[in-house]
Amino acid sequence: MQMRKIGILPNARKDDNFTATKNLVALLKEKGCQPMVSESVAKNAALLECATKEDIIFRDAEFLITLGGDGTMLSAGKRAAKYNTPLLGINLGHLGFLTDCGPEEMKETVEKVLNGKYKLEKRMMLKAEINSKKDGKKILIAINEVSISRGSMVDVGVYVNDEFIDEFFGDGILVATPTGSTAYNLAAGGPILKSDANMVAITPICPHMLHARSIVVGADDVVMLKVNRYTRQRLYAVIDGQSVCNLETGDYIVISRAEHYTNIIKTGDLGFYDVLREKMFTKGGR
Repeated sequence: MQMRKIGILPNARKDDNFTATKNLVALLKEKGCQPMVSESVAKNAALLECATKEDIIFRDAEFLITLGGDGTMLSAGKRAAKYNTPLLGINLGHLGFLTDCGPEEMKETVEKVLNGKYKLEKRMMLKAEINSKKDGKKILIAINEVSISRGSMVDVGVYVNDEFIDEFFGDGILVATPTGSTAYNLAAGGPILKSDANMVAITPICPHMLHARSIVVGADDVVMLKVNRYTRQRLYAVIDGQSVCNLETGDYIVISRAEHYTNIIKTGDLGFYDVLREKMFTKGGR
């Protein structure tokens, strides 16, 4: 019988001395599985017998286990989506809204997944076609949001399916998936969207306009953000919190539903609103 291949993707900054990684490797071996870690992790964690090229981990693993927080899952999710490989998140960070459990429940949670006691949540992603005079054309994928922000007051024209909506002047603007609605979008005053909703939120960031409010559109609508003017030296296109290229007046981003989904493993009985209440309203409000 072929061994089940399970990928492990730790965040080295959050997994001190790779303790959680080593415990997870031991657990998977005990269960008759073949754990796979990247060559760099294998070297630093003294797990050379598990060393595997990263592309092979994403392609061949039955599922992936991330050790870190939501950022670790976001990074892994975009690569895993190409192969339709599900992710199980073990939270070593603060909120861990996307993750399934903390390190103390890791053994029980992994056993549930290996025994088929879980459900898969399909999370839509966004494709951002960035057209920058300085950095050229880029096509990138976002799980949470695409934004124009960072360091400038900016006037952005918003279009939906080529129809002009309005101009928004402020610190920026973002377009968020339901997954991202509880991240930057929520902090910017945007609406909470249920994780399986087929819609997208367009939210101004600190707008200098009394009438500026979020706009919710369908998941299959195409949104365009066009830079009309900005007031300082720096302006960026930002994908899931990471600046990806410079923007100037006249540059624009076309945002649409991505072809693939991120598949997230959940083993608990809590529904979306239970998790929201527990992690956002309780922990987030402390």
